[in-house]
This record gives sequence, structure tokens and C-alpha cells, in this order.
Amino acid sequence: MTTTQHACRKYFPALEQQPEVIYLDSASTTQKPSSVLAGMMEYYQRYCANVGRGNYTWAQKVTDGISSVREKVATFLHAHHVSEIVFTSGTTAGINTIAYAWGLHNLRSGDEILYCPDDHKANVLPWLHLQALLQRFGTIIHLIPYSIMPSGEIDYEGLRANVSSKTRLITLTHIHNVFGALNDIARIRTLVGKEIVLSLDAAQSVGHLAVDVQELGVDFLSFSGHKMFAAPGTGVLWIHTRIHDQLAPFLVGGEQEIASPSGAGEAHLPVHEMPHLLEAGTLNIPGLLSLGKAIDFINDVTLTTIEQHGKTLTSYLLRHLQQLPEVIFLPGIAYSQRPLGYGILSFYFEGYTASELGFILSSHNIYVRVGTHCTRGRAAQQDSVRISLHVYNTTEEIDTCMAILQQLTNAR
Repeated sequence: MTTTQHACRKYFPALEQQPEVIYLDSASTTQKPSSVLAGMMEYYQRYCANVGRGNYTWAQKVTDGISSVREKVATFLHAHHVSEIVFTSGTTAGINTIAYAWGLHNLRSGDEILYCPDDHKANVLPWLHLQALLQRFGTIIHLIPYSIMPSGEIDYEGLRANVSSKTRLITLTHIHNVFGALNDIARIRTLVGKEIVLSLDAAQSVGHLAVDVQELGVDFLSFSGHKMFAAPGTGVLWIHTRIHDQLAPFLVGGEQEIASPSGAGEAHLPVHEMPHLLEAGTLNIPGLLSLGKAIDFINDVTLTTIEQHGKTLTSYLLRHLQQLPEVIFLPGIAYSQRPLGYGILSFYFEGYTASELGFILSSHNIYVRVGTHCTRGRAAQQDSVRISLHVYNTTEEIDTCMAILQQLTNAR
């Protein structure tokens, strides 16, 4: 597969069939390659069946297919074992699973969780909700905030200063969905020690660069398939084997059993095997098959190519935006001494609201994201424009976008 700036676009039918569209919203969701779409349609048209105990050909093919996807994901993340891979509906579901399957059963009064109020709500609200839920049953846990530096990275020393003997879990983001900065997660593990549980939101990093859970040193990692070329409603929660005996199901049914209370009738042995402990109900079969195809596509293009392309385009975009006096950047690489960039830049444009600018760009078939980008912190104080790039974007597309913004500058 060739991987020049223009070559990859032909693999994405929505972009190939609508060449006038400049899609700059991949942090929200990526476009889907034809191989991913074909894999989903093959399931619907040729062997639509459920996983499990079916002894007929279609059911066996589906069961083998889902097992193959689990193995691909384990290899993709450098997991220790396939049992560490739990299928979910996305990053939000993954982080909520951590809160309920681990938090409900392991946190005690006085325990502390460190979190960043500027993170995506999916990495904030589950912990606030868990805190409120536990309080109803008399367990008081404390959420301790840590901050982000102007570069968009975590304030590492500030985070370490907030760690205490009561800290049980730290929830982190790998690449921030608004600020676009890559955090040094392995460094954080070194700073806080081995005993504290680390949960990582990797929604914006998986599929953009190589992610090795063993090198990162985390205990939980969540990501969404639809942000890495797969179908919506798919995701993965990776859980380190060292945490498995601390987990309990919070959704039950199907193959699972739970122990009945003493004297309440027949007792059943609980199902403790991972990953099925946390996979009650029917999986999103076509979506997960698309996740396997997406991994194949990424491996064909190579993560090295995708990461380098993202850095090149982000740097190119930043240089051009910096030439416009109306642009005010949110935290991120515009304020960093290491201007690398992983495809995300967010900014205000003086004289226009974010919604107005988004409408103007949309009228020229340039699609960007506007608003607070699912945050509650500083990014939520004022709507901003976010441009997010991927392997199918080109410098020519950036030039077209910049020409529109330059026209607005000249008209003032």
C-alpha cells in the first residue's frame, strides 16, 4: 500500500466519492476504509449469526472471528494475554466499567482518586458519579484535581505533589482531545510508584501512534474503535492481569452466574474468568469484526507512517495559523518547546464565535468541530474551533482552509 499524502484518500469511499469535502474532524470520528465496510457487509450478507455455542458453520465462523479480533487487539497493544482484552461500546463505557467493576468493590472511606477537570467528560463524570453513589451508602471518597500546563501536558510535578498515602487511583489521558498534547505516562508511573492504580484514556492515541501497555505501566486502558477507522459502538478496555482478582461484574446475564446469598436457594459459582466476566450480553459483532479490519488497515499503512504524517501536518497547520493575528490558541503545541503535534489544534478566532466560524467553513465544505468538545474545565469556558487531522488529510486541504481564514482576516 502506498502512503503518500494523497494515496490513502482513495481507500475511504466517503472522501473518494465526495472530493469537494475537506474532513478535519477525525478526533470526533474517523472515516472508514473500504476494507472495514466490506468486512461488516460480509458478516451481514454471508454468515450473520451469534457467537457462543452454535455448532453450525456460521456460528463457528463468527465465534472464531471474534476470537481472532481479540488476539489482534492483544498484539496491537502488546498485552500480556488475550484475557486482558474486554470488548466494550467505546471509551466512555470502558471508563465506566472501571468505576463500577473495580471502584465499587475496592474503594473505602478516605480513599482518594486524582483526576484532571480539563479532561474529556468521559474521564471525569464516571468518577464524580461513583463518588456520589458511594456516598449514598456511607463511603466517602475524595477526588483530588491536578492541572495541565500551557503546553497541554499534565503538570507532572504538581500531580506528584497531590499523591498521598490515600491515593488509590489516578485517571489520565494519553493525548488530550482538545489540547492535542501527548503525556508521558511511563514517567508518571515512575513518579507515583507501583502500587497506585493508573487508568488511561487512550481514545486519541490508539491508531495514531504505537501504544504498548507494558511500556506505559498502566493498569487500565480504554479506547474507541470509531476513532481508529472501525465502526461506532465498538471499543476496548484493557485490564492488566494483576487487577483481575480485584474485579466484579456490574452487568450480568447470559453465560454468567452469581453466588446466591446463604439460605436463599441454590448457590451458583460466580464466573471469574476474564474477559467474559465483564462482557454480559450480545457483543457488537459486526462492529468488532470491523475493529479487526481496522487494525489490519493500520498495520498495512503502518503506525510509523501515520504518526509521522500527523506530526508533519500538525506542524504545517500550526505554522499557518500562527500567521493569523486573530487566532488565539488553547493550551497545546503552540505553547510547547517541543512542537511535535498529534493531529489536534484548538483555537479561538477573534471577531467570530466558534459556531460562526464553523458555519463559514462548512459552507466551503470544510468540516471542523466547534463547541466545548465534551469538557468541563477551561475549554468549556468559551466555545472554540478544533481542527483534527488523520492520514487521509493533505497540506493542500490545510491551504484551502487557511485561505478562507485569511479572507476573513483581510475583510476586517
